[in-house]
Formats: sequence, C-alpha cells, structure tokens
Amino acid sequence: MEKHELSKDEIIGLIAEFKSEVRKNQAKIDFYNEKIEELTKILGENHVTKGKKDEKTRKPYPLSKWDNVVLEVIKENGKPTTSKEIYDKAMVKAAEKGIAMDASKMKSKINQCLVKLSGRRNDLKKIRYGGRGFAYSL
Repeated sequence: MEKHELSKDEIIGLIAEFKSEVRKNQAKIDFYNEKIEELTKILGENHVTKGKKDEKTRKPYPLSKWDNVVLEVIKENGKPTTSKEIYDKAMVKAAEKGIAMDASKMKSKINQCLVKLSGRRNDLKKIRYGGRGFAYSL
C-alpha cells in the first residue's frame, strides 16, 4: 500500500468535515434527549424506564454448622468480639460439637464464616477495633 501524504488544504478540509459531523451528531443527541424527557413526563415519574432493572433480592441460604458456632460465640459474649476471641472460643465450641479439624483448617473456616456473615449476608457488623483489626457484632 502506498503512503499518501495529505496536503495542508486536505487536512484543513478533513478537520472541517469532522467538526461538522460532530455538530450534526450533537444536534441529534440533544433532539433525542428532549424527546426522552417529553415521553418520560407523559408516562409519569412513578414509571420505571425499561433500561433500569429492579434490584433482585437473593433468598438467604441456610447457615452452616460453622456459621452457627460463630454466631453463638458472639451472642454469648454479648459485646463486639475481636476475631482472635472468636477463633479461640469457636475452636472450643467446635470440639464440643464434634466438627473440629486441625487448627489451620479451623482458622480458615472461621475466617470464611466471618467474611460471609459480615459481607454477603449482613448478619454481622464489622467494627474497627483499636488498631487490632476488627470486632464483630450482631
């Protein structure tokens, strides 16, 4: 393919043509926005436009044995509980309920429960706790 250099006049002509197209498209945008406003007024403000979807709520899924253990520990403590306190007490409770495993697996399982309960499910509130990370509360 041959390289074709544009002259100064051709470049000026292209710039003018592009600016003209931009003005035409801007006029179309303004026209359509006005029509959308008019039609929205006709429908009324209570009507939701087709582009916006209602936010669907998920069904809450059942809590696991570990989730229940974490919730019990926080309920029994009666105040915001640090994750270290939750780990210590939940490991004891897990041993009582017969769901204990090795310490590193239990710690990761409890951490997963804290993330799930404070994030996705909103069962727990996560509170900054004096430089020691977070405390969890019902």
